[in-house]
Amino acid sequence: MKIAAAAMLFVCASLNAQAQSSNTEASARTIQKSELAIVLLHGKWGMPPAPLDQQFKEAGYKVVSPEMGWSRELAYSMTYEASLQRVSAEVESLRQQGFKKVVLGGQSFGANGALAYASTYSNVDALLLFAPGHNPDIDRNRNPAKVEEAKALISSAQPDKLITFTDFNDGSRTKDFSASPQAYLSYFDPDGLASMPKTATNQKKAIPVLVFMGRSDWVTRQGAKYFFDRLPKHPANKYVVSDSEHRQVPQASFPSAIQWVESHVLK
Repeated sequence: MKIAAAAMLFVCASLNAQAQSSNTEASARTIQKSELAIVLLHGKWGMPPAPLDQQFKEAGYKVVSPEMGWSRELAYSMTYEASLQRVSAEVESLRQQGFKKVVLGGQSFGANGALAYASTYSNVDALLLFAPGHNPDIDRNRNPAKVEEAKALISSAQPDKLITFTDFNDGSRTKDFSASPQAYLSYFDPDGLASMPKTATNQKKAIPVLVFMGRSDWVTRQGAKYFFDRLPKHPANKYVVSDSEHRQVPQASFPSAIQWVESHVLK
């Protein structure tokens, strides 16, 4: 009887150990690709789908790509805040569909937008920033006179008077636009949402952030201290200076980006 009792205790202990091991493995198990969605934001004067939309879809991920206020069609006709509300609607829709994690990414102005979004909302789980651009605090789009003009029009109750300005894109590309003073200020105020040092500092929470900088971009010359070092610390944060130029960064970086997502976000 004693031997039988001892044997029974051994069996029970073994089953309990197996159950605990199974529970531990389940808690550590990565989520499935089908449970992760990616929102991608296009660059300045671009249109959906954003760069890498198709590549991530072919890799098995749900991808959405909203049109932002800096697209060639919307052309600054809505404020930066309104653009971010579009992103918020996409993220909330994905959550309602049952996706457990949402990654927000973007190229150029889209990367600027992803960083701005995470400084305003706290409902994304990681950021993918490809060749971040549009820097009204330091680059050619810094225009203090136009910023003061916009502020003056707003303070004098002339919100319907349009501001005409030249917008600079990567390389030597320029376009002339007209926008309301509120819209202009939302995108070009050096202390506003487009300021990456400010939005990096104001992130709502510490989440993994992967950054690929364009090799010859003006902002790359400022180094990681410009905005990356201001981000909340996270062990998965990574800053890479690409061998590629601005518009080629997403394609060149895709293999590394998807490996990073699978290593640091799918868990």
